[in-house]
Amino acid sequence: MLALRLNKFTTLILLLSVLILGSCSGNKTKDQSTPESVADTAYTTHYAKGFKVKFYTDYKEVTVVDPWDSTKILQRYILVDKKKDLPKNLPQGTLIRTPLTNVVAYSTIHCATLNELGMITTVKGVCEPRYIDIDYIKDGVENGSIADLGQAANPVIEKIVDVDPEAILATPIQGRTYGSIDKTGIPIIETPDYMEPLPLGRAEWIRFYSLFFDSEEKADSLFNITESNYNSIKEKVAHVAHRPTVFLDRTYSGVWYISGGESFISRMLGDAGATYAWYDNGKVESVPLPFEQILEHAGDAEYWLIKYNNPQGDLTYSALADEYKPYSYFGAYKNRNIYECNAAKKTYYEDLPIHPDYILQDFAYIFHPDLFPGYVPRYYEKMKE
Repeated sequence: MLALRLNKFTTLILLLSVLILGSCSGNKTKDQSTPESVADTAYTTHYAKGFKVKFYTDYKEVTVVDPWDSTKILQRYILVDKKKDLPKNLPQGTLIRTPLTNVVAYSTIHCATLNELGMITTVKGVCEPRYIDIDYIKDGVENGSIADLGQAANPVIEKIVDVDPEAILATPIQGRTYGSIDKTGIPIIETPDYMEPLPLGRAEWIRFYSLFFDSEEKADSLFNITESNYNSIKEKVAHVAHRPTVFLDRTYSGVWYISGGESFISRMLGDAGATYAWYDNGKVESVPLPFEQILEHAGDAEYWLIKYNNPQGDLTYSALADEYKPYSYFGAYKNRNIYECNAAKKTYYEDLPIHPDYILQDFAYIFHPDLFPGYVPRYYEKMKE
Protein backbone atom coordinates (compact mmCIF):
# COMPACT_ATOMS: atom_id res chain seq x y z
CA MET A 1 0.00 0.00 0.00
CA LEU A 2 2.88 2.40 0.82
CA ALA A 3 4.51 1.67 -2.54
CA LEU A 4 1.22 2.33 -4.32
CA ARG A 5 0.88 5.71 -2.58
CA LEU A 6 4.46 6.64 -3.49
CA ASN A 7 3.84 5.72 -7.12
CA LYS A 8 0.73 7.88 -7.18
CA PHE A 9 2.64 10.75 -5.59
CA THR A 10 5.50 10.41 -8.10
CA THR A 11 3.05 10.32 -10.98
CA LEU A 12 1.34 13.47 -9.69
CA ILE A 13 4.68 15.31 -9.48
CA LEU A 14 5.57 14.31 -13.03
CA LEU A 15 2.18 15.47 -14.33
CA LEU A 16 2.57 18.83 -12.59
CA SER A 17 6.05 19.26 -14.09
CA VAL A 18 4.71 18.61 -17.57
CA LEU A 19 1.87 21.09 -17.05
CA ILE A 20 4.28 23.78 -15.82
CA LEU A 21 6.61 23.30 -18.77
CA GLY A 22 3.72 23.24 -21.17
CA SER A 23 2.25 26.47 -19.83
CA CYS A 24 4.87 28.63 -21.62
CA SER A 25 3.06 30.74 -24.21
CA GLY A 26 3.83 33.25 -26.94
CA ASN A 27 7.07 32.55 -28.77
CA LYS A 28 8.36 30.08 -26.21
CA THR A 29 8.97 26.60 -27.57
CA LYS A 30 8.57 23.31 -25.74
CA ASP A 31 11.55 21.14 -24.85
CA GLN A 32 11.44 18.18 -27.22
CA SER A 33 15.02 18.19 -28.50
CA THR A 34 16.80 14.95 -29.25
CA PRO A 35 20.55 14.30 -29.43
CA GLU A 36 20.11 12.92 -32.95
CA SER A 37 19.28 16.42 -34.24
CA VAL A 38 22.81 17.74 -33.64
CA ALA A 39 24.45 18.93 -36.84
CA ASP A 40 28.07 18.33 -37.79
CA THR A 41 28.89 22.05 -37.90
CA ALA A 42 30.84 23.32 -34.86
CA TYR A 43 30.61 26.89 -33.56
CA THR A 44 33.36 28.29 -31.37
CA THR A 45 33.66 31.68 -29.71
CA HIS A 46 37.27 32.78 -29.32
CA TYR A 47 37.02 35.61 -26.78
CA ALA A 48 33.37 36.24 -25.89
CA LYS A 49 32.08 34.56 -22.73
CA GLY A 50 28.55 35.91 -22.83
CA PHE A 51 26.96 33.77 -25.53
CA LYS A 52 27.09 30.17 -26.72
CA VAL A 53 25.82 28.64 -29.95
CA LYS A 54 24.81 25.12 -30.97
CA PHE A 55 23.94 24.19 -34.53
CA TYR A 56 21.30 21.53 -35.09
CA THR A 57 19.95 20.10 -38.31
CA ASP A 58 16.75 22.16 -38.24
CA TYR A 59 17.59 25.12 -36.01
CA LYS A 60 20.23 27.09 -34.11
CA GLU A 61 20.26 27.41 -30.34
CA VAL A 62 21.76 30.69 -29.09
CA THR A 63 22.21 31.04 -25.34
CA VAL A 64 22.99 34.31 -23.58
CA VAL A 65 24.72 33.85 -20.24
CA ASP A 66 23.58 36.01 -17.32
CA PRO A 67 26.52 38.46 -16.99
CA TRP A 68 25.78 39.00 -13.30
CA ASP A 69 25.63 35.28 -12.49
CA SER A 70 27.45 33.08 -14.98
CA THR A 71 25.78 29.97 -13.55
CA LYS A 72 22.45 31.19 -14.94
CA ILE A 73 21.02 31.74 -18.40
CA LEU A 74 19.68 35.17 -19.30
CA GLN A 75 18.02 34.10 -22.56
CA ARG A 76 17.84 31.15 -24.91
CA TYR A 77 16.85 31.78 -28.53
CA ILE A 78 15.76 29.11 -30.97
CA LEU A 79 16.42 30.27 -34.53
CA VAL A 80 14.53 28.62 -37.37
CA ASP A 81 14.84 29.51 -41.07
CA LYS A 82 11.72 31.29 -42.34
CA LYS A 83 11.76 29.21 -45.51
CA LYS A 84 11.49 25.94 -43.62
CA ASP A 85 8.57 24.35 -41.83
CA LEU A 86 8.65 24.69 -38.07
CA PRO A 87 10.30 21.54 -36.65
CA LYS A 88 8.54 19.54 -33.98
CA ASN A 89 11.66 18.77 -31.97
CA LEU A 90 12.43 22.25 -30.64
CA PRO A 91 13.89 22.86 -27.17
CA GLN A 92 12.52 25.45 -24.76
CA GLY A 93 13.38 29.04 -25.62
CA THR A 94 12.29 32.15 -27.51
CA LEU A 95 11.46 31.21 -31.09
CA ILE A 96 12.73 33.58 -33.79
CA ARG A 97 12.30 32.99 -37.52
CA THR A 98 15.35 34.10 -39.45
CA PRO A 99 16.65 36.08 -41.18
CA LEU A 100 15.14 39.09 -39.42
CA THR A 101 14.02 41.85 -41.77
CA ASN A 102 12.18 44.25 -39.43
CA VAL A 103 13.65 45.17 -36.04
CA VAL A 104 13.63 47.88 -33.41
CA ALA A 105 17.02 48.97 -32.01
CA TYR A 106 17.26 50.59 -28.60
CA SER A 107 20.77 52.01 -28.92
CA THR A 108 23.37 53.43 -31.26
CA ILE A 109 25.52 50.35 -30.60
CA HIS A 110 22.85 48.07 -32.05
CA CYS A 111 22.54 50.29 -35.11
CA ALA A 112 26.30 50.53 -35.59
CA THR A 113 26.69 46.75 -35.47
CA LEU A 114 23.89 46.20 -37.98
CA ASN A 115 25.40 48.89 -40.17
CA GLU A 116 28.72 47.07 -40.10
CA LEU A 117 26.95 43.86 -41.16
CA GLY A 118 25.12 45.64 -43.98
CA MET A 119 21.79 45.07 -42.21
CA ILE A 120 20.95 48.65 -41.24
CA THR A 121 17.90 48.67 -43.56
CA THR A 122 16.20 46.18 -41.24
CA VAL A 123 15.89 48.88 -38.56
CA LYS A 124 12.37 50.35 -38.54
CA GLY A 125 12.42 52.06 -35.15
CA VAL A 126 15.03 53.48 -32.76
CA CYS A 127 15.30 55.02 -29.32
CA GLU A 128 17.06 58.34 -28.77
CA PRO A 129 18.01 58.95 -32.43
CA ARG A 130 19.89 62.14 -31.50
CA TYR A 131 22.72 59.90 -30.28
CA ILE A 132 22.89 57.81 -33.46
CA ASP A 133 25.45 59.13 -35.93
CA ILE A 134 24.43 57.02 -38.94
CA ASP A 135 23.05 58.85 -41.96
CA TYR A 136 20.54 56.13 -42.84
CA ILE A 137 18.99 56.36 -39.37
CA LYS A 138 19.05 60.14 -39.18
CA ASP A 139 17.46 60.49 -42.63
CA GLY A 140 14.88 57.80 -41.85
CA VAL A 141 13.80 59.45 -38.61
CA GLU A 142 13.56 62.80 -40.40
CA ASN A 143 11.43 61.51 -43.27
CA GLY A 144 9.33 59.24 -41.07
CA SER A 145 10.39 55.87 -42.48
CA ILE A 146 12.05 55.04 -39.15
CA ALA A 147 10.05 55.60 -35.97
CA ASP A 148 11.42 57.68 -33.10
CA LEU A 149 10.47 55.57 -30.09
CA GLY A 150 11.57 58.01 -27.39
CA GLN A 151 13.79 57.15 -24.44
CA ALA A 152 15.34 53.69 -24.24
CA ALA A 153 14.46 53.52 -20.55
CA ASN A 154 10.80 54.23 -21.32
CA PRO A 155 9.98 53.79 -25.03
CA VAL A 156 6.56 54.58 -26.46
CA ILE A 157 4.86 51.19 -26.54
CA GLU A 158 2.20 52.26 -29.04
CA LYS A 159 4.86 53.27 -31.57
CA ILE A 160 6.67 49.96 -31.17
CA VAL A 161 3.41 48.09 -31.76
CA ASP A 162 2.77 50.21 -34.87
CA VAL A 163 6.19 49.29 -36.25
CA ASP A 164 5.30 45.62 -35.64
CA PRO A 165 8.92 44.42 -35.45
CA GLU A 166 9.96 40.80 -35.57
CA ALA A 167 12.32 41.47 -32.66
CA ILE A 168 13.66 44.21 -30.39
CA LEU A 169 17.39 44.66 -29.80
CA ALA A 170 17.92 45.82 -26.23
CA THR A 171 20.75 46.17 -23.72
CA PRO A 172 19.93 44.55 -20.35
CA ILE A 173 20.77 46.43 -17.17
CA GLN A 174 20.88 44.66 -13.83
CA GLY A 175 17.72 45.25 -11.82
CA ARG A 176 15.84 46.90 -14.68
CA THR A 177 12.95 45.29 -16.56
CA TYR A 178 11.47 46.06 -19.95
CA GLY A 179 8.10 47.03 -18.46
CA SER A 180 5.09 46.77 -20.74
CA ILE A 181 7.21 45.61 -23.68
CA ASP A 182 7.10 42.09 -22.28
CA LYS A 183 3.33 42.07 -22.67
CA THR A 184 3.48 42.74 -26.41
CA GLY A 185 4.89 39.30 -27.13
CA ILE A 186 7.62 40.77 -29.33
CA PRO A 187 10.87 38.83 -28.81
CA ILE A 188 13.58 40.85 -27.05
CA ILE A 189 17.13 40.04 -28.14
CA GLU A 190 19.28 40.98 -25.16
CA THR A 191 22.88 42.05 -25.82
CA PRO A 192 24.95 42.39 -22.61
CA ASP A 193 28.13 42.68 -24.68
CA TYR A 194 29.32 45.61 -22.56
CA MET A 195 29.92 43.19 -19.70
CA GLU A 196 32.59 41.29 -21.61
CA PRO A 197 35.95 41.65 -19.84
CA LEU A 198 38.00 41.44 -23.05
CA PRO A 199 37.84 44.10 -25.80
CA LEU A 200 37.90 41.42 -28.49
CA GLY A 201 35.26 39.54 -26.50
CA ARG A 202 32.95 42.49 -26.89
CA ALA A 203 33.85 42.88 -30.57
CA GLU A 204 33.05 39.22 -31.16
CA TRP A 205 29.38 39.94 -30.43
CA ILE A 206 29.09 40.96 -34.07
CA ARG A 207 28.99 37.20 -34.64
CA PHE A 208 26.07 36.95 -32.21
CA TYR A 209 24.09 39.54 -34.18
CA SER A 210 24.86 37.82 -37.48
CA LEU A 211 23.11 34.63 -36.36
CA PHE A 212 19.75 36.42 -36.44
CA PHE A 213 20.34 37.85 -39.91
CA ASP A 214 21.97 34.85 -41.58
CA SER A 215 25.18 36.78 -42.15
CA GLU A 216 27.64 34.63 -40.23
CA GLU A 217 30.23 34.48 -42.99
CA LYS A 218 30.46 38.26 -43.26
CA ALA A 219 30.63 38.68 -39.48
CA ASP A 220 33.45 36.16 -39.22
CA SER A 221 35.41 37.99 -41.92
CA LEU A 222 34.93 41.37 -40.25
CA PHE A 223 35.85 40.05 -36.83
CA ASN A 224 39.00 38.34 -38.14
CA ILE A 225 40.24 41.68 -39.50
CA THR A 226 39.52 43.43 -36.20
CA GLU A 227 41.27 40.68 -34.26
CA SER A 228 44.36 40.82 -36.47
CA ASN A 229 44.63 44.62 -36.26
CA TYR A 230 44.10 44.66 -32.50
CA ASN A 231 46.70 41.99 -31.76
CA SER A 232 49.21 43.67 -34.06
CA ILE A 233 48.99 46.93 -32.08
CA LYS A 234 49.05 45.08 -28.77
CA GLU A 235 52.20 43.21 -29.75
CA LYS A 236 53.92 46.43 -30.80
CA VAL A 237 53.67 47.90 -27.29
CA ALA A 238 53.94 44.66 -25.35
CA HIS A 239 57.56 45.20 -24.35
CA VAL A 240 57.66 48.94 -23.65
CA ALA A 241 59.87 49.88 -20.72
CA HIS A 242 57.50 52.50 -19.29
CA ARG A 243 53.76 52.00 -18.85
CA PRO A 244 52.29 55.38 -17.82
CA THR A 245 49.34 55.63 -15.43
CA VAL A 246 46.01 56.91 -16.77
CA PHE A 247 42.48 57.65 -15.57
CA LEU A 248 39.26 58.49 -17.39
CA ASP A 249 36.42 61.02 -17.72
CA ARG A 250 34.99 63.30 -15.02
CA THR A 251 32.15 63.75 -12.53
CA TYR A 252 28.51 63.41 -13.54
CA SER A 253 25.85 64.90 -11.26
CA GLY A 254 28.37 65.01 -8.42
CA VAL A 255 29.51 61.39 -8.84
CA TRP A 256 32.51 60.06 -10.74
CA TYR A 257 31.93 56.63 -12.28
CA ILE A 258 35.19 54.73 -12.66
CA SER A 259 35.40 51.67 -14.91
CA GLY A 260 36.23 48.41 -13.17
CA GLY A 261 39.76 47.06 -13.30
CA GLU A 262 38.47 43.92 -15.02
CA SER A 263 36.43 45.87 -17.59
CA PHE A 264 37.23 45.77 -21.28
CA ILE A 265 38.31 49.46 -21.24
CA SER A 266 40.81 48.79 -18.46
CA ARG A 267 42.21 45.89 -20.44
CA MET A 268 42.38 48.04 -23.56
CA LEU A 269 44.48 50.59 -21.74
CA GLY A 270 46.78 47.79 -20.61
CA ASP A 271 46.97 46.45 -24.15
CA ALA A 272 47.90 49.97 -25.29
CA GLY A 273 50.94 50.01 -23.01
CA ALA A 274 49.52 51.95 -20.05
CA THR A 275 48.40 51.22 -16.49
CA TYR A 276 44.81 52.12 -15.60
CA ALA A 277 44.63 53.72 -12.15
CA TRP A 278 42.02 51.17 -10.93
CA TYR A 279 43.40 48.16 -12.78
CA ASP A 280 43.46 46.08 -9.57
CA ASN A 281 40.00 46.76 -8.08
CA GLY A 282 38.70 43.38 -9.31
CA LYS A 283 35.43 44.68 -10.81
CA VAL A 284 33.97 44.52 -14.30
CA GLU A 285 31.21 47.05 -13.79
CA SER A 286 31.61 50.80 -13.18
CA VAL A 287 31.78 52.04 -9.58
CA PRO A 288 30.61 55.48 -8.37
CA LEU A 289 33.19 57.32 -6.25
CA PRO A 290 33.30 60.79 -4.69
CA PHE A 291 35.74 63.31 -6.13
CA GLU A 292 38.02 63.18 -3.10
CA GLN A 293 38.74 59.49 -3.66
CA ILE A 294 39.45 60.08 -7.34
CA LEU A 295 41.93 62.84 -6.55
CA GLU A 296 43.62 60.79 -3.86
CA HIS A 297 44.00 57.76 -6.11
CA ALA A 298 44.68 59.36 -9.51
CA GLY A 299 46.08 62.76 -8.55
CA ASP A 300 49.55 61.84 -9.79
CA ALA A 301 48.47 59.86 -12.89
CA GLU A 302 50.41 60.90 -15.98
CA TYR A 303 47.49 60.92 -18.43
CA TRP A 304 43.84 61.89 -18.25
CA LEU A 305 41.49 60.88 -21.07
CA ILE A 306 38.09 62.58 -21.21
CA LYS A 307 35.24 61.76 -23.57
CA TYR A 308 32.07 63.82 -23.65
CA ASN A 309 29.23 64.85 -25.94
CA ASN A 310 29.03 68.55 -26.82
CA PRO A 311 27.90 69.63 -30.31
CA GLN A 312 28.63 73.27 -29.39
CA GLY A 313 32.39 72.94 -29.03
CA ASP A 314 35.41 71.13 -27.63
CA LEU A 315 36.42 71.04 -24.00
CA THR A 316 39.46 73.15 -23.02
CA TYR A 317 41.65 73.51 -19.94
CA SER A 318 40.04 76.81 -19.00
CA ALA A 319 36.52 75.42 -19.50
CA LEU A 320 37.39 72.39 -17.40
CA ALA A 321 38.61 74.55 -14.51
CA ASP A 322 35.58 76.83 -14.86
CA GLU A 323 33.32 73.81 -14.65
CA TYR A 324 34.94 72.57 -11.44
CA LYS A 325 38.04 74.22 -9.99
CA PRO A 326 39.41 71.07 -8.27
CA TYR A 327 39.92 69.47 -11.69
CA SER A 328 43.02 71.66 -11.90
CA TYR A 329 44.54 69.83 -8.93
CA PHE A 330 45.35 66.73 -10.99
CA GLY A 331 48.92 66.27 -12.17
CA ALA A 332 47.72 65.57 -15.71
CA TYR A 333 46.01 68.98 -15.72
CA LYS A 334 49.05 70.80 -14.39
CA ASN A 335 51.34 69.05 -16.87
CA ARG A 336 48.92 69.62 -19.77
CA ASN A 337 48.62 65.92 -20.43
CA ILE A 338 44.86 65.66 -21.00
CA TYR A 339 43.41 64.18 -24.19
CA GLU A 340 39.76 64.82 -25.06
CA CYS A 341 37.25 63.10 -27.33
CA ASN A 342 34.09 64.97 -28.32
CA ALA A 343 31.69 62.13 -29.12
CA ALA A 344 29.30 64.61 -30.72
CA LYS A 345 31.81 64.96 -33.54
CA LYS A 346 33.51 61.56 -33.45
CA THR A 347 32.01 58.08 -33.84
CA TYR A 348 33.62 56.79 -30.64
CA TYR A 349 30.53 55.08 -29.18
CA GLU A 350 29.53 53.57 -32.51
CA ASP A 351 33.00 52.15 -33.14
CA LEU A 352 34.08 51.03 -29.67
CA PRO A 353 32.07 47.78 -29.48
CA ILE A 354 32.91 46.52 -32.97
CA HIS A 355 36.25 48.23 -33.67
CA PRO A 356 38.29 48.22 -30.46
CA ASP A 357 41.32 48.13 -32.75
CA TYR A 358 40.55 51.70 -33.85
CA ILE A 359 40.36 52.98 -30.27
CA LEU A 360 43.38 50.91 -29.21
CA GLN A 361 45.43 52.59 -31.94
CA ASP A 362 44.55 56.02 -30.50
CA PHE A 363 45.43 54.91 -26.97
CA ALA A 364 48.74 53.37 -28.00
CA TYR A 365 49.69 56.48 -29.96
CA ILE A 366 48.92 58.77 -26.99
CA PHE A 367 51.09 56.73 -24.60
CA HIS A 368 53.84 55.75 -27.05
CA PRO A 369 53.82 58.15 -30.02
CA ASP A 370 57.36 57.18 -31.03
CA LEU A 371 56.12 53.71 -31.99
CA PHE A 372 53.51 55.08 -34.42
CA PRO A 373 55.17 57.85 -36.45
CA GLY A 374 52.81 59.70 -38.76
CA TYR A 375 49.63 58.35 -37.14
CA VAL A 376 46.74 60.84 -36.84
CA PRO A 377 44.27 59.92 -34.04
CA ARG A 378 40.66 59.23 -35.02
CA TYR A 379 39.00 60.21 -31.74
CA TYR A 380 41.26 61.87 -29.17
CA GLU A 381 43.06 65.18 -29.41
CA LYS A 382 45.38 66.90 -26.98
CA MET A 383 43.29 69.36 -25.02
CA LYS A 384 43.72 73.00 -25.97
CA GLU A 385 44.07 75.91 -23.57
